[in-house]
Amino acid sequence: MKIVISGGTEIGLLFARSLAGEHDVHVIESFPHAIEQLEQLDLQVVNGNPTSLAVLQEARVAQADAFIGCAHSDEVNVISCLAAKQLGKAQTFCFVNKAHYFETFAGELGEHLAIDRLIWPEMLLGEYIAQILAVPGAIDVKVFEHEDLKLLEFRLKTGNSAVGKKLKDLHIPRGALAVALFRDDKVIIPGGMTTLYRNDKIIFMGHEASMRKIESRFNPDPGKTLNVVIIGGGNVGYILAKTLEAYSNFRIKIIEKSLPQCQLLTERLSDRVLVMHADGSDVSFLKAQQVENCDCLVAVTGNDERNLFVAMHAKMLNVKKVMTRAHSADNIEFFEKLGIDVALSSQFNAVQSVCRQISADSIDVFTIFEKGKAEIREIQVLADFPPSRLMDLKLPEGVIIAAIRRGGHTIVPGGEDKIKGKDHLRVFCAKDQGETLAEFLLQITREAATAEEESAGGE
Repeated sequence: MKIVISGGTEIGLLFARSLAGEHDVHVIESFPHAIEQLEQLDLQVVNGNPTSLAVLQEARVAQADAFIGCAHSDEVNVISCLAAKQLGKAQTFCFVNKAHYFETFAGELGEHLAIDRLIWPEMLLGEYIAQILAVPGAIDVKVFEHEDLKLLEFRLKTGNSAVGKKLKDLHIPRGALAVALFRDDKVIIPGGMTTLYRNDKIIFMGHEASMRKIESRFNPDPGKTLNVVIIGGGNVGYILAKTLEAYSNFRIKIIEKSLPQCQLLTERLSDRVLVMHADGSDVSFLKAQQVENCDCLVAVTGNDERNLFVAMHAKMLNVKKVMTRAHSADNIEFFEKLGIDVALSSQFNAVQSVCRQISADSIDVFTIFEKGKAEIREIQVLADFPPSRLMDLKLPEGVIIAAIRRGGHTIVPGGEDKIKGKDHLRVFCAKDQGETLAEFLLQITREAATAEEESAGGE
């Protein structure tokens, strides 16, 4: 695909790293330092302003399949995306950082706007954190819309009944699969004899009903009211609290040091949310509030160092689950290695969301894990692939078929289930192993065709 990225910002650089190499990527940027970083990648840099018609033409926007507006200015992103729609057929993704832009263009005005998708990273992050909090014990939750598929990730802590057991002894319900383990820096596709250890991160995928049974094993008290403390009442903190208001089993507290922001939060949130005017990084205040008794503390201030400071103190106070925002995607792994349960970047989360919508020809990346070490991909099986039971296929190492989409139905397969022509596979795999599986299935198709030709010739 031909993709034009407007802006070599941190988000633009994340896009460039994700898409360059597999796609024909052009990036429009004028800042020398950003250009220097971009030139290290397999892409074309166009030096100039993305609102300039001459620059857009130089980037060949008219021939682009996708245009991503992620420059520093919301106004520039809106104008450049509108221009891209006028010049060609590109699917447009426009990033905004100000709430009023999103609220304006996502409302009635947005119905008449030519831009395909408006993205406010802070809103996506707030809603994503709420989605994770809705499953106590989980450190990641993903829902595959219209497919009756859900993904849950758990970290095995001391005292968890699964620690020390083999996977087969977990008696995973039918309709669910354990698709991956992350141990230290390794990605493991587990089998029945795989032993689980403390600090392993394990990922399950399956049908909603089966995944509810998985949830109950990691949350033995499903009816409990959950106490959530949010440090930082900015956009992310507000959206998180607003989203959690819809759940009856949450007791929510926001700690915000800006008095005007506290007043705004009080006006916009219901009485179910307690807004406190205080410095969330004041350890003595946190102790006085007995945060050690809360079920989750979420640090979402506008500063990575402050978020880390608060999160580490929450861990020292033995808070059950600690989540933090990392503005820089490079800090995610560092934060989690220090013991933070979940670290998330609004920028990285938004980039993943867009990349999922930019499809390739036969392999489509749905979700990336551990900063690119593993991923879920879609692979479409060729029409003349011979029906084959999973148990008879010696799949490449580092690959597991998590689901089969056939017609309007999704199958979470066992060994007896067959792969058939035209199936859409949901594959969990280590990095680059998706292509290996596609080649493996292609080879089986060719061998079957050759055998059929030889058999016909013999007759």
